[in-house]
Amino acid sequence: MVMLSVMWLMTAVVVGFMLGRVSMYGQIGSEEDPEDTKEQQTKEGKGFLHRGKAHQEEERESWSVGSPVSGFVAAGQDGERPAVVIEPDCDCVYAPAGGKVTRLYPMGNAFRMTTDYGAELYVQVGDGSDELMGSCYRPRIMQNEIVGKGKLLIEFDRQGLEAAGSSCQVSVCVEGCRYGGSVKETAGEQVKIGEEIFRVQEPAGQEVPFRRRAFE
Repeated sequence: MVMLSVMWLMTAVVVGFMLGRVSMYGQIGSEEDPEDTKEQQTKEGKGFLHRGKAHQEEERESWSVGSPVSGFVAAGQDGERPAVVIEPDCDCVYAPAGGKVTRLYPMGNAFRMTTDYGAELYVQVGDGSDELMGSCYRPRIMQNEIVGKGKLLIEFDRQGLEAAGSSCQVSVCVEGCRYGGSVKETAGEQVKIGEEIFRVQEPAGQEVPFRRRAFE
């Protein structure tokens, strides 16, 4: 009877020892390697920063510069002074954006303006080299006048210019942005009045001040 009790006791000890080992290995297997955890957190952190930058890029505000005339796009360029040249099928030039006419040239065929968001535009009808053709241009604005997008700015005699062998192409150039930022030429092969030909985007991480009246 004593021997039987001793055998049961030894069996219980062995079984308990084995169960303890199994439980211990199970806990070890379930624990994450600190190095793996650190690497995973680093990857997640980089992913968050990447998403944050993309989100900031999407939140950057942008504005459109519209076409002052309708017609076919004869030339276009990006770069430091992006420009678009249009062969017009109309006789009127309209404001490509809201802003202030900062200079009206004597012949009446060209003007400069600062848009509400700080872009400096130069718009010209014809080549401006033949002063005898000055009678073909009829400005409908005054210097320092504040205008809204789509306002009539210049009327010109397209047929008279063509008959005299003078160019009647309309060029639009973005000569700079007061607060920096980027400008992209977006004109298609043919444009309508007011249709986007440039997109101006504010600088990354910088809010454009006085964006409603950047010219003041």
